[in-house]
Amino acid sequence: MTNIVYQSLNSNSSTSHGISASNSQFFTRKTHDRLASVDEKWMLNLPTTEAAEPDVPVHGPAELIPSAPGGFMAKQQHDNEEFLSLVKGKAEQIHQQAMRELGAPLDVLVFGELDGANPEWNPLQSSSGTFTNSSFTGKACNAFSVCKIKTQYEHIAEGTGWIAIKINNIIAVFVHVPNSIAKSQSSAITFYQKINTAVLQAGKGAIDIIMGDTNQGSADFTQNVVSKGLNTPFYNAHQGSSIAPVDAYQQTFGGTNSTASMKYDIAVYNPATVRINRFIYLSQATSTHHNGANHAAAVTDHMGMGVSLQSI
Repeated sequence: MTNIVYQSLNSNSSTSHGISASNSQFFTRKTHDRLASVDEKWMLNLPTTEAAEPDVPVHGPAELIPSAPGGFMAKQQHDNEEFLSLVKGKAEQIHQQAMRELGAPLDVLVFGELDGANPEWNPLQSSSGTFTNSSFTGKACNAFSVCKIKTQYEHIAEGTGWIAIKINNIIAVFVHVPNSIAKSQSSAITFYQKINTAVLQAGKGAIDIIMGDTNQGSADFTQNVVSKGLNTPFYNAHQGSSIAPVDAYQQTFGGTNSTASMKYDIAVYNPATVRINRFIYLSQATSTHHNGANHAAAVTDHMGMGVSLQSI
């Protein structure tokens, strides 16, 4: 069994990849203000501790918390140190939620739109796991960072908008499909064909799962173009139109983006090579202290995804 989480931040197109490229970006602010409009407690905040490694389970009940008020993530409201603290909290929540929902600690946590090679992000490693591979092609929004927990993995290949690794004999590709490609069937097919060619040329095996921000225009778009591009049927790991993040108590959403209208963040897999044991979504929020109590604050516009899978 292999447990993977992919979580994208919302970063800009700056060639500087520090925290400011991700701090309270437009779609993050939009996401938070939408969540803040929910006039009730909705987020399940799990107990965490900095006294142990992030993959050590912390026992205790979840706290049901409301959102911080609208405007809480506005520009200039949080300096980079404060925003880093929020992202660290998100990483800690990811680990705890994944262990409870997937049944075991993560083998790997991958961040999209984050360049772990930038020293400003170094403190995040105490909460996420060690950055052992960072991939970027100029812009901060095109970066990926792979966090090693305890399981050894192998870097296979990378390119603009993607990175591929092998872990426990699973070939996993993580993507951030450029907008210029994402809505065109022919361009998207070519995009995935090039990834597949690079992975096969590396001689490590065929792709088992693709996860990430697809920017797709319809729910089945990625499943269809990947299946055509790789000439192999791929299935969507999440079935149905209603999305219920495991950290969102009695809340469902119609999409994974800032307006909860588009299912951008998805995983597709090859059912001939792997079996999905469990697939989860995680909300865009983490907890923060506001007015003497814990509240939820969005740190990105992307829902995270967790999957437990195994080779057939």
